[in-house]
Amino acid sequence: MSGGADPRVLIVSDEPDEFISPCAGRMEHVDYSVCSDPDDIPAALSKQSPSVVFVAPGERMRKSAVRQVVEFPTVQWVSNAGAGVEHLTPWDPARVSVTNAAGVLSEFLAEYTISALQMSNVGFPQLMAQQRRSEWVQHAWTPIAGKTISIIGLGHVGRAVARRAKALGMHVIGVRARKVATPCVDLLLPVSRLCNAMARADFVSVHAAETPETRGIIGQSSFACMARGTVFLNASRGPLVDETALLEALDNGKVSCAILDVFDREPLPANHPFWTHDKVVMSPHMADYVPDWQGRMFGAFLDNLDRFRRNEALANIVDPARGY
Repeated sequence: MSGGADPRVLIVSDEPDEFISPCAGRMEHVDYSVCSDPDDIPAALSKQSPSVVFVAPGERMRKSAVRQVVEFPTVQWVSNAGAGVEHLTPWDPARVSVTNAAGVLSEFLAEYTISALQMSNVGFPQLMAQQRRSEWVQHAWTPIAGKTISIIGLGHVGRAVARRAKALGMHVIGVRARKVATPCVDLLLPVSRLCNAMARADFVSVHAAETPETRGIIGQSSFACMARGTVFLNASRGPLVDETALLEALDNGKVSCAILDVFDREPLPANHPFWTHDKVVMSPHMADYVPDWQGRMFGAFLDNLDRFRRNEALANIVDPARGY
């Protein structure tokens, strides 16, 4: 892949100004155009012949529509605003590089995760239910220090969660595909021992990438391994979890509380049982929805664009075989 002093950039987004405006001071020497309608992508590619495409799928900018950018002959690099790139697969890494925004918002996702786990540890879901019923009922709770968290996936977010959990005095088990020493992880297990990791945990927190291998990885057999009363959290990708199996685990007591930020189908249908389940706490895919997230994403892209211009290695290149 060769960059150059003035690569032509196409920005594909529902709301391109939300990304560009926070970084306006860095755009003076960027040769760019925008496409905010998915139906206009083919024409924009043909007219601009970009070598670089920044894609930010959204409500109108359908993920299915943006995949075509990796196949356009002039495109050498596609930068995805987000960690997941399942909507761009497959692509030929010999012809085009795909990068993601892994790590850009990981600290916020980790803060959400630890805040949610501490809330559940003290019993706030139960307390809020009591408040709605005007019930004054005290219950004892035990400190989170000394308890065990199993983190499924040790990318940027998983490692950030591990650091915070360790600082709270927790025992940290990590599950990852590659055997790589990871700071703040007391026990590292391969994916083949997922059941073992879940069986030991007081808390299970999912932070894996979505790939063909990980879809549905947390299913009935995984929940069956859990000790009764485990707290379960998913703030990564909805399709990693079999929602029917999770509901069964909630009803049979294996899971005492499920904290969910992502779902198999989004927005979550109004008739989904999660809405009314008294052991489920939900947020609408907002664990990393901080006020300046677009500027942070686009700033990371511009940092990589500088590398591209200098013909340097790009940060966060995704391996299409692994999906991350």
